[in-house]
Amino acid sequence: MTNALHEILKTSQKANGIWGQQGDEGAIEITCLALLALRRETGIEMDRAVQVLQDLQNADGSWPAFVGDEPTGCWTTGLAVLTLLAAGNRTRALASAVHWLVNAKGREANWFWRWKFQTVDKSVEFDPAKYGWSWVAGTLSWVIPTSFGVIALRQIRNRGLNFDAGVTERIDLGVSMLLDRTCPGGGWNAGNGVAFGVAYSPYIDATATTLLALAGYEKEPAVQTSVAWLVKRLPGCPSPYSLAWGTLALAAYRDVSQEVEKTLGRTTNELTELIYRATGTGDLCTVAECALAQDAVEGDNVFEVRA
Repeated sequence: MTNALHEILKTSQKANGIWGQQGDEGAIEITCLALLALRRETGIEMDRAVQVLQDLQNADGSWPAFVGDEPTGCWTTGLAVLTLLAAGNRTRALASAVHWLVNAKGREANWFWRWKFQTVDKSVEFDPAKYGWSWVAGTLSWVIPTSFGVIALRQIRNRGLNFDAGVTERIDLGVSMLLDRTCPGGGWNAGNGVAFGVAYSPYIDATATTLLALAGYEKEPAVQTSVAWLVKRLPGCPSPYSLAWGTLALAAYRDVSQEVEKTLGRTTNELTELIYRATGTGDLCTVAECALAQDAVEGDNVFEVRA
């Protein structure tokens, strides 16, 4: 089944060497996920895709979301770093990307916005001194971009590739932001756990990516309640994309309890069934995520951050 998913990805590679949806020249997210899923493949097509990904890097070390975007960094930079690491790439491109990640900040890092959220704007309930990364430059921190930023920098540190002296401090700040934004009862929404006095509901993909970033922080109450929420919520999920992300997260926490291990077995079977029914295989991100989830169940999780 994994081979079949790989074939879908390989035959979907564009003429320019990378991946994208119909109608675009190429998307960094899809390209990175495809390369991560195909990381054991060898040959000129894979080498070309890695080279094109490096060529698309902005002058400041970041990556755009799509080919032809304006040369300003966005959330895909963390994902690109993970991809270059998986490809065994330790070039100048990786060093400049890490420098960008260390220095990129959500808008609440600015003193004015911090003052605003601490004094006059009470519509959201979070600590603005704890910030992560944004989807695009000049906006507030969001959960998924921050999760990828933390995962990328933790993998850099674990490999001893400390290109920037601020890596550990930036990891700690991103982790503190994620722990601060937990939804009441566990899990993570796209941004805040509470806004306008209303508790937001968690999302499976946001919760899964955050738990992957926080592996090793199992003693944190926010992590414990979020693992419990995912164990309860994930079985029966009809979306192969969300089910794959959830399976990736459970695979990283399988040693926490027998309940997690049992749920992982169930969701793996459910994901397998969805793939056999070809549910979601028209979306390349879903195809790549399903392949990565299968690898994680077998003990090879590309988002692993434990040293």
